[in-house]
Amino acid sequence: MTGRAWAVVLLGIVLIVTGGAVFVRCEASPPLVSLAETADELVIGAEGIAFDVVGEDEDSGIKSLEVRLRHANGEAVLGRVDPPGNPMVGGLSSESTATVSVRIDPKALGLAEGDAILVADATDWSWANLLGGNATTLEVPVSIDQTAPRVSVNSGLTYVRRGGAGLVRYRLDEEVALHGVAVGEALFRGYPVPGGAAGEYVAIFGIPRDAADQAPIRVFAADAAGNRADVGWPVRVLERKFDHIDIRLSQNFMGNKVPSLASELGIEGEGVPLFQAINHDERARNEDTIRGIVAASGDERFFEGAFVQMKNSAVTSQFAEHRTYLVGGNKVSEAIHYGYDLASVSGAPIEAGNAGVVLHAAPLGIYGNCVILDHGLGLTSLYAHLSQIDVKPGDRVARGHALGRSGATGLAGGDHLHFGIMAGASYVDPKEWWDEKWVREHVNPALP
Repeated sequence: MTGRAWAVVLLGIVLIVTGGAVFVRCEASPPLVSLAETADELVIGAEGIAFDVVGEDEDSGIKSLEVRLRHANGEAVLGRVDPPGNPMVGGLSSESTATVSVRIDPKALGLAEGDAILVADATDWSWANLLGGNATTLEVPVSIDQTAPRVSVNSGLTYVRRGGAGLVRYRLDEEVALHGVAVGEALFRGYPVPGGAAGEYVAIFGIPRDAADQAPIRVFAADAAGNRADVGWPVRVLERKFDHIDIRLSQNFMGNKVPSLASELGIEGEGVPLFQAINHDERARNEDTIRGIVAASGDERFFEGAFVQMKNSAVTSQFAEHRTYLVGGNKVSEAIHYGYDLASVSGAPIEAGNAGVVLHAAPLGIYGNCVILDHGLGLTSLYAHLSQIDVKPGDRVARGHALGRSGATGLAGGDHLHFGIMAGASYVDPKEWWDEKWVREHVNPALP
């Protein structure tokens, strides 16, 4: 008799001897095999990749799970597990899954660039295996790319102030997953140059107020495989100092404005701890929300020329000043003021500083009624503490378009406009963008 025939006979004898107790060993459902990182294709760069392959069988348990890489130079076993068990009782583990942790290092494996296949074979403890069943093979296409993108910077010597903005124009030799400017840990996304040639990009970046001294400033590009290129160019950071001011909180502010805003926001407490919760915790939540909103800035350039300051307004607070809040002469909190406070008459008209599209038009925590405009290419502006809002998300506005009226909503002590400009997720000094000469010299060369 053939081996397969003997297996059938043996299976029949065991079934007769043990009765229904072994029917579970005869289940016909094959194991399930999956990658912890679900993907139609794995893309592996020079740094390699690590992930888990999981086999699952709830009926009889996983007997074996092996993972291999089939590539141009042969085949390599990446990992294998053989969970304990036996044909009578199946898997002895209380878990129905087995995991192989895989690390693919192209250099160690001697992999050439090109295509490969990840193969994962799983078997279970079912007696159907004696008949050649209940085995699963998963094959996943793999692309091996160990070459970093090529980046060339087209901009020359660039001067930028701490807290200020700059622009850089560059070229990429291929489409990549992410590119732009890195200032230390801060990343500023790049965008196609409007009207430029294919492969030409521009990034509006800022030097964050709290960036480390001599933080590296580089144009970077990272492809889908994780290969990254970083290229520097001549950048001179002009240092500056920012104001430190004390703000004494009045009894009226602490007794009326703070509890009223807390009630609107659903924050419980009283007195100084309540103000601290709003000024610290709520402020942090609001900034996270704003970063999420401005991340939607698109490829289309809307702004042209300099921004315009609120009409007939006086500056009452400076950009990036460090504020210390005092109650009864005692320090109770602090914050950085990332914008200008502009005051005019009560309920003054608030107009768009430049052309753009409305991203947000609603209450936003400490900022009260707030409008955020997208000016394109990662540049956005914020208008806060409004008494009324006259636009809605999606509206396209021209420079000077009515957005609403000034007010004292949010954590404002009086009627004014808080105005801010952001490059990517970082606030930058609006004073530069109000200056026609600065825009002509720093913006126009990168955006003809």
